[in-house]
Amino acid sequence: MARLHVLPVPPQRALAWSVGRWGGVLGVVALIVALLVTPRVALLTLWHIAVPLLPASFFINPALWRGVCPLSTVNAWGNHLGTPRELPERTAWRLGVAGLVLFHLLVPARHLAFNTDGTALAGVIVALALVALAAGAGFSSRSAFCNALCPVLPIERLYGQAPIVDVNRGRCASCTVCTPRACIDLADRKAMRQLLGPSRRHTDWLHTPFGLFAGSLPGFIVAYSVLPDGAPGQWATVYATTLGASLASYWSVRVLIDALAIPPLRATLALGAVSGVLYYWVSAPLISAALGLPGLAVSVIRGASSLLIALWVLRAVREDLRAAITASA
Repeated sequence: MARLHVLPVPPQRALAWSVGRWGGVLGVVALIVALLVTPRVALLTLWHIAVPLLPASFFINPALWRGVCPLSTVNAWGNHLGTPRELPERTAWRLGVAGLVLFHLLVPARHLAFNTDGTALAGVIVALALVALAAGAGFSSRSAFCNALCPVLPIERLYGQAPIVDVNRGRCASCTVCTPRACIDLADRKAMRQLLGPSRRHTDWLHTPFGLFAGSLPGFIVAYSVLPDGAPGQWATVYATTLGASLASYWSVRVLIDALAIPPLRATLALGAVSGVLYYWVSAPLISAALGLPGLAVSVIRGASSLLIALWVLRAVREDLRAAITASA
């Protein structure tokens, strides 16, 4: 398999990434134990501290998380357990769709069990780790899980399309091109263009799996925020609400984009910004209440996140203008 030469990572940074990766693995092991022994504290820490920080890190640069993600580390371990082969393009597409489905299954399931049942959540984490391990054993590098099946990948792509800061990749000291196009780690800011392909020149991108996801995400976020935690028997109500809101969001976005003739790359940028602001706007009261923070914390969380996302948009627009000026020179 072809191997690309990449610039070596300085020893200090390589050590930092290594420490981060092992810290991530030990952290998730500690989380699983805590979910079984002290579930209330573990669930509070995970859902109201750790998880809310992830979207912000994606806006800064998704490499920050991708470089230390424990499931990614487990996926890499799998490469040593089997005879990994190249991932066929059709299989990659199917796994990508499966990842989108997983996102829409697992996130609403928080209201059914994972927000309150530590044992159930621990079981899902272990199951995902085993899937990541098997994906690494079967297919080269991180092609099957991290760059296809991972349910967090669509969010990384949407929020990571215009990183605020440049970060050296934390993994893949050399590149085998396990994912020929749209690899966030390899393509960086070009990943979104590669993901959309020729459809980025017209509205056909909305018909792609990622287009469906991006257009439906604002509605999904709002629907999730208004649902209360309930029993597993309420699954029909939970999934009907999130699915209905997602479809309404998608069609509203599609009509708006068609009516205003918004270019695809501008549309994905706008959807990333709107979704990010919505997420922190609806999450701020929940985080503040769960952690017992003063009322001012809601405004601080909303203001800080909005400022971060505004910087993200400005950075993207500035990079586009710079590229346009360079091309016309």
